[in-house]
Amino acid sequence: MAGSIVGLGNVWRFPYLCYKNGGGAFLVPYLLFVVTCGIPLFLLETAMGQYTREGGITCWRKLCPLAEGIGYAGQLIQLYSCMCYIIILAWALFYLYFSFSSQLPWASCSNTWNSDHCVEFSNRNLSTNWTQQPNISSSAATEFWERRVLLISGGIEELGSVRWEVLLCLITMWIICYFCIWKGVKSTGKVCPRATVREK
Repeated sequence: MAGSIVGLGNVWRFPYLCYKNGGGAFLVPYLLFVVTCGIPLFLLETAMGQYTREGGITCWRKLCPLAEGIGYAGQLIQLYSCMCYIIILAWALFYLYFSFSSQLPWASCSNTWNSDHCVEFSNRNLSTNWTQQPNISSSAATEFWERRVLLISGGIEELGSVRWEVLLCLITMWIICYFCIWKGVKSTGKVCPRATVREK
């Protein structure tokens, strides 16, 4: 549950939520919630883990067998949040694969997935009027994202097809994630001292 409170998602989402919900008026209830719920839950979870020397489910079983469901609920929340973040990692892996090509596919409009309204901002002709139809034109990067990576369908009534390349990236990221946490924190703790740069 602490991972749901403190995370990278809150860092990049916080300015957007402040702007969307009224700036300073949003900041007061947000800080109130963090102080009254977020920090106490974080301290509760870390203290229980430290003093019982158990995991997220078994620490509740040791404290009160009836409260074991709280541990399962916390793990379920983590599973749902992992499903969101693993998709972002799969997209990053997809982009990483395509970044090894000699010409980046999101830098030009000469690909099969580009439409007639694609605009290359790097090679544009300055004597041409680009403001005639501003709502139809789209950049090469936007078209790569919408027409190559996601293959967005025409509407909710069209299901579309499975993006096999993205599915392969998703499976690969789940495998990498599994092997990162396979033997627990002890295995990653052995890697961290060797991976960091030490000053002598």
